[in-house]
Amino acid sequence: MYHGQYVSQYDARALASPGVAQNLAGSQLLIGANDVATAARMHLAATAWTPQQSPDPTQFLAWVKGNVARGYPVVLGLYTNNYKFDGATSPNAGNSEYDHIVTVTGIQSRSAISNPVTYLADDRITIEDHGIWTDPGSTVPPFFFSFPAGTLQATRQQANAASAPVYSLASDTPNYGIAITGVLDTDRVTLPVRLTTSASSETPDMGDNATARPTSKPVTLTVTISNVTPGVDYNLYRYASMASVPDARFNGAAGQAAEKTAFTITSGTTYTTSVTIASSDVAVFRAVPASAA
Repeated sequence: MYHGQYVSQYDARALASPGVAQNLAGSQLLIGANDVATAARMHLAATAWTPQQSPDPTQFLAWVKGNVARGYPVVLGLYTNNYKFDGATSPNAGNSEYDHIVTVTGIQSRSAISNPVTYLADDRITIEDHGIWTDPGSTVPPFFFSFPAGTLQATRQQANAASAPVYSLASDTPNYGIAITGVLDTDRVTLPVRLTTSASSETPDMGDNATARPTSKPVTLTVTISNVTPGVDYNLYRYASMASVPDARFNGAAGQAAEKTAFTITSGTTYTTSVTIASSDVAVFRAVPASAA
């Protein structure tokens, strides 16, 4: 949604693993496996970190820091503390690479971002875990967690310790990450579009071994377009499938959109609108000057 696109978890998995039934383990979107291909199918520009660049977690964290500083969301894998999540007593419980995929939403640093970007152990990293952890005694997921970069790193065994935090970054195996750098736009005319939703999750969850899509519910999307110039005419397009989204000549391909909204502002730099869709819908937005191709 950071880049103006709403897609359900069900459809995200279908795009990541076409033709794989969703009750199978192969129906997943995995960092380091099918993330780059999935981003392309979602018409998103992305840059991936691979262990071949460096297995050093501090180099990986410097890469994360640089991308977040540029305003690019970074998605990566973390160990979960399986003692806290599942009551596991084995120090080796969990996956050998990562257990959960999270989004890095912010970096706080005591110094200006340099070029090249450098790792600092006291950089503070904020992640969103998409609501899978709830503190004992609470019914509301915290969603956001913040860690100093130096204390975030741990081995599989350290990550599972009773005194360890809920999440850790692997220090004993290579890490994987992907930075979403924008939308695919070879004409370079699109404006930034951000979405927020009236719901923070899709409920109810799919049942165990289920293959059918969850029951759909209404969801309201708030669409905010930035970098808008007063007095200039723009078109906002909404596409109802990934297959219909163009990567260039957005006005020329207007017929592929499910909806077109023309707008002009008289002051400020943003334009906001809203639309209510079904949670099972795909809604992809592109905003371009009316004078563009």
